[in-house]
Amino acid sequence: MSSRWDITSDELFDVLHRRDEPSAAQELADLGSLGQLAEKLKTDLVRGLSDPDEYASGYSARKKWFGENKLPEKPPRTLWQFWFDALQDRTLIILMTAAVVSIVLGLIMPPPGESRSHSWIDGAAILVAVAIISGVTAANDYKKELQFRELSNVHKDKKVKVVRNHKQMVISTFDLMVGDIVALEGGDSIPADMFVVTSHGLVSDESSFTGEPEGQHKAPLGSCHGESNSFLLSGCLISEGTGTGMVIGVGVKTQFGAMMSHTSDEEEEDDDDDADLTPLQRKLNNLAELIGQAGLIAAILTFAALFIKWLITFWMGSAPFQANMLGTIFQFVITSVTIVVVAVPEGLPLAVTLSLAYSMLQMMKDNNLVRHLAACETMGGATVICSDKTGTLTQNLMTVVRSYLAGLEHDDTGPINVDSLQSGTLLHTLTAQSISLNGQAYIVKKKVGRPEFVGPKTECALLTFGEKLGINYDRVRKQVPSAMQYPFSSEKKRSSSLVQARYVDGDLNPNHFYLFVKGASEVLLGMCVNEAIDAQASHRPLSDDKRAELANLIEIWASQGLRTLCLGFRKITIEGSPSEPGKAGACPYDGELTLLAIVGIEDPLRPEVPRAVETCKRAGIRVRMLTGDNILTAQSIARRCGIMSPDGIAMEGPVFRTKSSKELDDIVPKLDVVARCSPEDKFLLVTKLQEMGEIVAVTGDGTNDAPQLRQAHIGFAMGISGTEVAKDASDIILLDDNFASIVKAVMWGRNVNDSIRKFLQFQMAINICAVILAFIGALTKGDSPLKPVQLLWVNLIMDTAAALALATEPPTPALLLRQPDSPRASLITWRMWRFIMGHAFNQLFIFLVLMYIPADRIPALGLEDGADPHRPSVRNTIIFNVFVLYQVFNEFNARLLKDDSNIFRNVEKSPIFLGVVFGTAIVQALLVQFGGTFASCIPLSFGQWLFCILIAAWALPFGLALKQIPTPDESYELPLPTWLQCMRNLEDDDAEDDEDLQLVVTSPADEYVEPLPPKRRVPTGKDNWRRARRLVSSLRLVNVLRGKPLKQKNPVPN
Repeated sequence: MSSRWDITSDELFDVLHRRDEPSAAQELADLGSLGQLAEKLKTDLVRGLSDPDEYASGYSARKKWFGENKLPEKPPRTLWQFWFDALQDRTLIILMTAAVVSIVLGLIMPPPGESRSHSWIDGAAILVAVAIISGVTAANDYKKELQFRELSNVHKDKKVKVVRNHKQMVISTFDLMVGDIVALEGGDSIPADMFVVTSHGLVSDESSFTGEPEGQHKAPLGSCHGESNSFLLSGCLISEGTGTGMVIGVGVKTQFGAMMSHTSDEEEEDDDDDADLTPLQRKLNNLAELIGQAGLIAAILTFAALFIKWLITFWMGSAPFQANMLGTIFQFVITSVTIVVVAVPEGLPLAVTLSLAYSMLQMMKDNNLVRHLAACETMGGATVICSDKTGTLTQNLMTVVRSYLAGLEHDDTGPINVDSLQSGTLLHTLTAQSISLNGQAYIVKKKVGRPEFVGPKTECALLTFGEKLGINYDRVRKQVPSAMQYPFSSEKKRSSSLVQARYVDGDLNPNHFYLFVKGASEVLLGMCVNEAIDAQASHRPLSDDKRAELANLIEIWASQGLRTLCLGFRKITIEGSPSEPGKAGACPYDGELTLLAIVGIEDPLRPEVPRAVETCKRAGIRVRMLTGDNILTAQSIARRCGIMSPDGIAMEGPVFRTKSSKELDDIVPKLDVVARCSPEDKFLLVTKLQEMGEIVAVTGDGTNDAPQLRQAHIGFAMGISGTEVAKDASDIILLDDNFASIVKAVMWGRNVNDSIRKFLQFQMAINICAVILAFIGALTKGDSPLKPVQLLWVNLIMDTAAALALATEPPTPALLLRQPDSPRASLITWRMWRFIMGHAFNQLFIFLVLMYIPADRIPALGLEDGADPHRPSVRNTIIFNVFVLYQVFNEFNARLLKDDSNIFRNVEKSPIFLGVVFGTAIVQALLVQFGGTFASCIPLSFGQWLFCILIAAWALPFGLALKQIPTPDESYELPLPTWLQCMRNLEDDDAEDDEDLQLVVTSPADEYVEPLPPKRRVPTGKDNWRRARRLVSSLRLVNVLRGKPLKQKNPVPN
């Protein structure tokens, strides 16, 4: 096959694959220099892919020749595979086996009084019911698989910065091609195999390939010792520095692609299963196992009762044993196994999975990309959110609004006209190169709409500021090469760029360089000894008075909420090649600087943030701001957000990290703001909060934020400004970098926990009633009033259908009007126990009345039992119908966990719930009217249907009445004796005292949970007043016990 390219993807792959072999050096030599390789790939090391013919064709020929940057996906599991898995349940296997035996015995030896034409129907009906149940379960699992696959594809679609046609742009990693020139910086994930083109302290973490923990320093091909240092391997991370690379392998023709192609599918599936098991699922699995064991005991007792009763009947009868009697015994087995099927709540894990899957997809719409399932449920219990400022609380639309240039202060809301900054002056050149070369950010201009800012937003603000000064940063970067760059790090709070002097002042000495430094104003101002004051950048020493004046100016701007930066420079002499960046990007040439400019950058507050912070406070969540700004700027922003409380503490990171553990115990509870915060400070705060029993969510965007993102209970990475390292370490990615989206995640997290509890109380009420009813029926009437097929239908209602209905209800803002649940809280609250036991025994009473009421008491219903208890009858059909319809009405009761009387609130916003409820009712009507022998039903008349509906609808008023029964977690104003009123006053005052002392507000379910130790504080005047009230109440109690009358200020009327 002929091609316009002189090299193939296989040849390039082999070079990288054999990079450590002795022949690697010769193979690299055969490729030629980096420029020659670029010619073979029809690209340019500076301009990138720039062939107009290729651009016009969408690079189709290049993609066809070299491949696309996509790995072949593992084919999704089919619906039939999920169906087969669903049928592996042991109880279903036993049930199917018994059903098959029943069919065989029915055809060969039908029970006495039955013909072969009907005796096989029960067994066949059970098999059909099992097929339906397993099919619905498989369909749900299949849908969940598709949803998770969709989310996975969204996460894999990362953005990369490339140069094409000499223009910088951002594209999807899937659109990357061989020959692309890619810009890289610390924290980036390497999207394809590359050769290094330029390197400024570029270090790659290749531990995933080599197992070596040390980073590998990279340099362009042919310019370093050991050519292996010229490779960038796909799937690795850039840990430090900046640079560019030329793509030489994509997709399966990368080292990462080759490794993934050899990964076992089975191992991946096993890993995924373990990873997807959340704490709530483990808790529910344990609960399901306990309930299943109770159901197994009930099934054994049922079989024993049926068999003993049959044995007694047989023993007392005169008929000899016949082989066809085995069919009756197998019917007992089927009934018992069916009870196990009903009792085992396999819908609990399904409800969790459905709720989490539904929440994950809906959270995507709220700009929360969930990476770990457990984060959904954990977020519901969050008590503290440690948030970054820039881009999260603010809009990340930074603009320079104040500046100090050429010895003068300027308001930069409009054009800047300063004679000394006219184009061509040395001061203008210094300012242009300091702004343009000391960073990698750029601006993508658009014909319609606002320009797109790519890179750190402070750098973008400086580029926009430079445009006001007549600076074209793109032209400067093309004309002036940077000799070395020393990237920004949170440790040194600055970045630097080295440029040969001939590009600045025309000095042709190759050993003379200019160092441009940009960083935190208080840090750089301390490093400056001079300032540039005129067009020729003449130096004037910084006196103590001038330094104090500038420091005061910085404080004023910071108190106005502005982020301040300093620009400085120095001319130096370097013998030989410039040194590479040291640890954390350290520059060896830092020293006495000349102050070039000070700028004040405004980042507007997001308008929705103050309300979101207030919502968090109402929800019992403390918000703390962690920022790299100085303390004045941080305090100003925190007050505007509502984060800074009147008695709150703001502290700088360098001070915070020097505190002892005992001092932190006193500081952290009141700490609202940490300024000049480093990643180490974040980690220290997160760890301390966790020690104090808090559930901590933290945000992060940088590579160094990875440890605290992993350490926190929930780690939020920034989707726009975050590095790939931060995203990989996080649990949730904020696609819009917005704090308000975190609050939405809290609401969804609480909704997950509530949805599971709603389903749990609904299912357990059915479980208890169905099992007891089947047992009593078998014991007294020789058979359960609910037949196997009917019980399987009930199982479908309470498992799959109820899980779908109750686990997919959308959240409401009311979820944020309560305190977070304790992580140690019991899964079943007192209110839930009231619901479960109340409705279980209410149903049981109804059904026992229907089972045993004589037919002549309600002649209009025609409650004839029939001659054979195993055959359909009107009575059993009505019991079955009322049972199912009761669950339909009771699902409305189960929607609420609190004592809200309006069970239909917001039901119109739950289409899935309404669909399941009406679908259940329709299928039930079809089963009763047309199910016949298959469903063990007799068609009912209109009057009988009306009776069933009215009896079942009793669930609604009964549920309302049930809520009036007090539970231990509520207080009620009950009439009490006088001396008990005094005691209650004492308890109320104690409760008021303890109200402010609790670290965590516990839920009603904490009745049997050991509380966290209280947090003690210094008593206030209000505390003393409460103690005085308690003392007065005590005296009044003593007087009452002595027989003296009690004077009431406001006596209760009779």
